Amino acid sequence: MTTPEENAAIARELIQRVLNEGDIGFAEKTLSEDYVERTPMPGGTPDKAGAIAMFQMMRSQTPDMHIDVHDVIASGDKVAVHSTLKGTDTSGFMPGMDPTGKPFTVEAIDVFTFDANGQNTEHYGVYDMMGAMVQLGMMSMPGMS
Repeated sequence: MTTPEENAAIARELIQRVLNEGDIGFAEKTLSEDYVERTPMPGGTPDKAGAIAMFQMMRSQTPDMHIDVHDVIASGDKVAVHSTLKGTDTSGFMPGMDPTGKPFTVEAIDVFTFDANGQNTEHYGVYDMMGAMVQLGMMSMPGMS
C-alpha cells in the first residue's frame, strides 16, 4: 500500500519525466490499465491510450514546454498539484490552429488518484486555457477591445 507521500512523489515524477522530459514510457508503466481521464483532450478518449496520446500531442505541439510544480497536497489516495506550464506556440496551440510564435503560460490544478500499488487510476485537471488564448492573441479579454 503506497502512502500519500509516495503518491505525491509519483505525481511529481510523472510530470517531470513525461511532460518535461518526454519520457512517454514512464506514463505507460505508471497509468493503470483501467485508467480514467476525466478531462480528455477534444476528440480524445478518456482512457490510458487517450492520456498517452494527449501527452504525445502536448510534447509535439509545444517542444519547449516546461511545467513548474508549485504545490502538492496528498491525502489518502488523492494528490492535488498546482503548476504552471510555460511554452512557445510553434506548432499551433491546439490541433488545427495556426502557430502564433508567441510564448504562453497556463496555470493548472490537477488531481490524481492512485491505487494501493502506486498506479495512477484517474486524473482530472482544470486549466486556464482562456488566459493562454488571450496571451496568444486568439481572443481578447471580455470587456476589452
